[in-house]
Amino acid sequence: MEEKELTYKDILKHYIFSLIIYGTIIAILILCPVYSETIQNPDFNYINLFLIYYIGYLIFAPIIYFIFKPKTLLESRSLTIVKYFERQFKKNNSTEEFLKNIAPNDTEKQAFTILFVKVFFGTYCLNLLCNKYLLSVGYNIDFLKEMFNQAYQYFQTGASLKEAIAQYIIDSGDMWLQMIMGLTTLVLAISYLTELDLFKNKIKSVDTTPLGILSCIACYYPITLLTDKFIQVTPQDLLPVNNIYLLETLNILAIIANIGILIAVLRLGTKSGNLTNRGIVTGFPYNIIRHPDYTMQIGYIIITTIPLLVAPNYFLFEKIIMGIATLAWIYLYYLRSITEERHLINDPEYKAYVEKVKYRFIPKLF
Repeated sequence: MEEKELTYKDILKHYIFSLIIYGTIIAILILCPVYSETIQNPDFNYINLFLIYYIGYLIFAPIIYFIFKPKTLLESRSLTIVKYFERQFKKNNSTEEFLKNIAPNDTEKQAFTILFVKVFFGTYCLNLLCNKYLLSVGYNIDFLKEMFNQAYQYFQTGASLKEAIAQYIIDSGDMWLQMIMGLTTLVLAISYLTELDLFKNKIKSVDTTPLGILSCIACYYPITLLTDKFIQVTPQDLLPVNNIYLLETLNILAIIANIGILIAVLRLGTKSGNLTNRGIVTGFPYNIIRHPDYTMQIGYIIITTIPLLVAPNYFLFEKIIMGIATLAWIYLYYLRSITEERHLINDPEYKAYVEKVKYRFIPKLF
């Protein structure tokens, strides 16, 4: 079969339709109350980054397209999306044809869902970076230094080295978590907002099933505003543990869990991302279990909620509700793993990977 040649008309169509779609998305983000509330930071407005990206695309994209003529434009998702809407508003459509055209075909579902993934999760990560993690990096580093100095002074006043280390871990645990989560979010943001041959993270396919999408976005803002109403675990900045060494152990385990998440994300690199198949990664820790990220997420949930279940300052009914909520969150991550594998198993490379790495969460067990 003769391969279709990319024409200047194809390039121009992709470029114009992409400008329209990206511009519409930016306008929605600016006008949407849920997102506009999250960017009211006087120090940094992450929408500016999208505007800079849009202007950059406006200027440089046609130069790149017309010089290099990338073959991927023959499968333009922007063109696919526009054709879907053209079909809805086709002249002289009968009612039967109109109802038939409402349902997108498989290619259109892929295009819409990929766009949704990039916008939803890319915006989420960028918002966290610009309005939380990046702004506090300097403060966090200074705080960690100060806590170290205080722990050292505490040691010099007669405390044992064991006590000084325990106090430092307890005082600085939240800051270490912030630093680790910030780095994890940075990698994810780069992954969601890029799709390049250079990074080897072109999207091969995306999960378009309602269960796959819902089980995934249920863990992210703003959907968590609803999720927490049903499976809320009472948040605690400081775990209700009086024993200094037990509290130290819990802080260390929480940090280890998040380091595990970071390692899993770093191993995926720019292939990271929910719902998408950007190619299979089989190196450590994915050569031990298939879902090291989710295992660490579940571990972190258990570490930070079990102390609440045994704390004396909660009534039995509250503990039962928190226990049910904890199990619900664990099941949600299990459901995500199942729906993720249901999508990935269509890739022969992943099917071979599943035959090699037998266990999802716990080596030699489950």
